[in-house]
Order: sequence, then structure tokens, then C-alpha cells
Amino acid sequence: MVRRRILISALQNGEKRTGKPAMDIETPEARSLQFLTYRNKFNHFHSNGTKDNRMKHIIITVITLLLSVSASAQAVGAQTQQFFQLPIVPDSIKNFQNRCDYMITHYWDFCDLKKAFSSRDKMADAFNMYLSFMPYASATSVYASVNKFMDNISKKPDDVLFIAGLAENNLFADTAQFQSEELYSLFLDNVLKNKKLNKQQRERYEKQSKVLHNSQEGMIAPDFEYTDLNGTKQKFTPDTTKFATILMFVVPGDPQSDLDKIRLDADIKTSQLVKSGRVRIVCIAYENGDGSLSCPEGWETGYALDVNEIYDMRHTPRYYILNSDGKILRKGSEVEPVLNVMQLLRVPKKKPSASQE
Repeated sequence: MVRRRILISALQNGEKRTGKPAMDIETPEARSLQFLTYRNKFNHFHSNGTKDNRMKHIIITVITLLLSVSASAQAVGAQTQQFFQLPIVPDSIKNFQNRCDYMITHYWDFCDLKKAFSSRDKMADAFNMYLSFMPYASATSVYASVNKFMDNISKKPDDVLFIAGLAENNLFADTAQFQSEELYSLFLDNVLKNKKLNKQQRERYEKQSKVLHNSQEGMIAPDFEYTDLNGTKQKFTPDTTKFATILMFVVPGDPQSDLDKIRLDADIKTSQLVKSGRVRIVCIAYENGDGSLSCPEGWETGYALDVNEIYDMRHTPRYYILNSDGKILRKGSEVEPVLNVMQLLRVPKKKPSASQE
């Protein structure tokens, strides 16, 4: 059975996001930087190679069949192993997104949620199917549906925690093929407002929620303290005098982290931008690791072993690209988007000396 995972863009068509670029600078250079960053972000989560394209086509095909007016109730029931009947979208609704809206709005209508959790495997399959419709539905419908569903199961803490685990595996975990922090945060918010959960049950999700809210794209990058290589205490604060800041979180001795540092240092444009003062690179180790921490000249370097309580560190290395306002423009685990951004920035021309004039 094809695993159906949510795509990060899910809440599409601008019903929640305004689409306004996070980097609000009027120069042509900045507008190009906005375009590339958002284009890369879109491609990264929607078209991560041929394999993911095939999976996306399969998902769309399955959803289309489920939404087809010619699909029988028996065929729909077979998709959920006769667990419960899915709603049949009225023939009068023609638009694909509107049909998906109807599906997720009424998805649980025929499910007896008081008994459904007795079969955890079937409930997990049904929940995964539920998530698969969300990339194609409106934000308004997605939010309303999730809030209603979580409210309906709120009286049974074990059921709430079971759904929280499924949401984490499908939307947030390292193994999630398609991740959506925004949608996972919606489930987290519902979990944390449930007063039937005890302190121990809430603790892990409270930490996740704090990190996600602190380090979301569009937020001001949080300050943190670190110790530099000389043993001196320092404090990172976004520098609004820089056109861009690259926060790079690494583990000493990690091969990928070491390779990425070499690539950034070897990139002529990146080195020129750092030397000119236009770009700031801050390389922070958040674990001691198996090796020593070293970085190219001109980088700010140090250790902050508790920074993973502030920033999301699911992958190593971890990059945060900040704009001149200190806002997180993009985060990820690959160095290519960083290099792409560097190529769009201009190195200031050197003023000719008196002898040259």
C-alpha cells in the first residue's frame, strides 16, 4: 500500500499565508533573492526528485478516484478496509479543491470515534488517508476539520496521544517523506490545550511546540548564548547591518557538516561576501561530537549545547538563512539553498585608490 504523506505546502492557495515574501527589500537584487528562495522552497517540498513526483501523481490519482462521482461506496469502503464509509462528494461540486474541502470536512461523519480506536491499525490507515487530502484543500477547511476532529476525541487522553504520535510520524519526524510544521503545530496546539493530559504526557510536546514556534520561517531568529573557541561567552543576536546571516548548526566530526563547510569556504562568491561584511556566517556546535570544531576565517564559531531547546535540530547540519531584519527566511538541512542565495548577492565594488585615479 502506498504511504500517503502530507506535502508541506498543504494549506495552499493563499487562504492562510498571504504570499508576501519574508524579505521585504525593494532592490531588484532582493526581489530576485525572494523569488529564488521561495521557488527553491516550493520545489524542495513538492518535487524532490523523480521518485517523489511519481508518488505525488499516485496520490492525486487515488484522491481523484475517491472523489469521482462514479466511484461506488463499495470501492471507497475498500480503501479503508471496510473500517467506515467515507463521504461521497455531491455531483454538484465540480472544483477539485472544493471537493477535497468537502471530503475533509465530512471525513469522519460515518466513523464512530468512541469505538474506532479499538482497532489501532485501521485507525492509523484511516488517519493517513485523511492527511492525504489536505494538500489539495483550503486552509480554512483544513483548520476547521482538524480542530473539530481533535475536539471530538478530546475526552480520551490515550486516543489524543495516539493521534499525536501519528501526526508526528507523518508530518514532523525525520522519517516523514513530506513534512509540514504548520500542520503539525495545529495538532500540537490541540494536544497541549487538552486538560486531561498530565504533566509528563505534555512535556515532550511542549518542548516540540516551543522549538517550532521559535524557529518558524518568518519569525525573528531567537537570541542565544554560546562559548567561542577561546572560551569566551558570546551572545548571538540577529545583525540588521548584514544583508544576510547564515546560521549553521553542526556536530564536530560529522562528515556532512565538514563537507558543507569546505564547500562554503571554497565558494568564491561566499568568501567575498563574508570578507566584504555583507554576509555573516555563524557556525555553532550543538553537541560535542567526536571531533574538534574548526571553521574558516571570518566565521563566528562556538559551542551552544542547549541551543536545541530553542532551534529545531532534527537534521545535521541545520541551516537558517536570515534576512536583514533578522527574520528566518528559510531553514533546511542542505547547503545548496545557501549557495544559491550567495550567488544572488552582489559583492560591493572596491573604491579605486588615489594612485589608480
